[in-house]
Amino acid sequence: MKDPGCLYTLITGASTGLGKAFAEECAGRKMNLILISLPNENLEVLCEKLRQTYQIKVHCRETDLTELDTVLEIADWVTTNFTVNMLINNAGIGGTQIFVDSEIDYLDNMIQLNIRAMTLLTRTLLPELKKLNSSYILNVSSLAAFSPVPYKTIYPATKAFVHHFTRGLEAELLDSNVSVSVLNPGPIMTNADVSTRINGQSFYVKLSIMTPKQIATIAIGKMLKGKSVIIPGIMNQINAFFIRLVTENFRISVGTRIFKREKKNCDESTDNRSKQPSWKQPDKKTIAS
Repeated sequence: MKDPGCLYTLITGASTGLGKAFAEECAGRKMNLILISLPNENLEVLCEKLRQTYQIKVHCRETDLTELDTVLEIADWVTTNFTVNMLINNAGIGGTQIFVDSEIDYLDNMIQLNIRAMTLLTRTLLPELKKLNSSYILNVSSLAAFSPVPYKTIYPATKAFVHHFTRGLEAELLDSNVSVSVLNPGPIMTNADVSTRINGQSFYVKLSIMTPKQIATIAIGKMLKGKSVIIPGIMNQINAFFIRLVTENFRISVGTRIFKREKKNCDESTDNRSKQPSWKQPDKKTIAS
């Protein structure tokens, strides 16, 4: 039976990158945690480290949130056993591919994880969040939400959904005890594949790069202060301003040049890896960030 006096923060996509940084930031603030990740992510290792380091309660589940039944099962498990006062919808999939060359499963998984899982977790946990004196929802979007992006196509569309969904929900809950925020980060240095893509970009783009720890610290601090839209980093705030200032056609033209270059870097990186002996091949699973 759950203890209503013991509050938890639920974080999805918590094993690596920004999700892991969220877990460490919240643990440092003495928040009890429920962490969700993809299967076979060794999440329990992180959980035990957080328990020992910060003397908090941490519960973990490794599961695939692209499956509808799994999302509903996780929601039921959480609401039955825990009192959650903070929901951080972080799990998501991104990447750079030509749309017509993209695998159907890749596109479907991106839509189901970035949109459906976030939406349904929010819907199922919201009645419980509203019962508390104060509670928080933080949905992770992206600067890409503010413009169409060639060679990414589906990803910015899903992040635009996250952004607009969050702003609309915030308005609905304005007079309630639930604070709703959306995080729109720029490029994040998370793993080797992302590093390869970013390092092939211009000097200006590189100025916008932030670490997961930097973003998590800013995001949690501003969320707790009730900030609606959180854009971490001065360069990303400048980028967001100019994205909204120029025409959509101009944004698409610039995005085509940037991400066509990124796609080329990804292809060259893949070609180089394919020439390595099999024992040097990196793990090809998609990272939820």
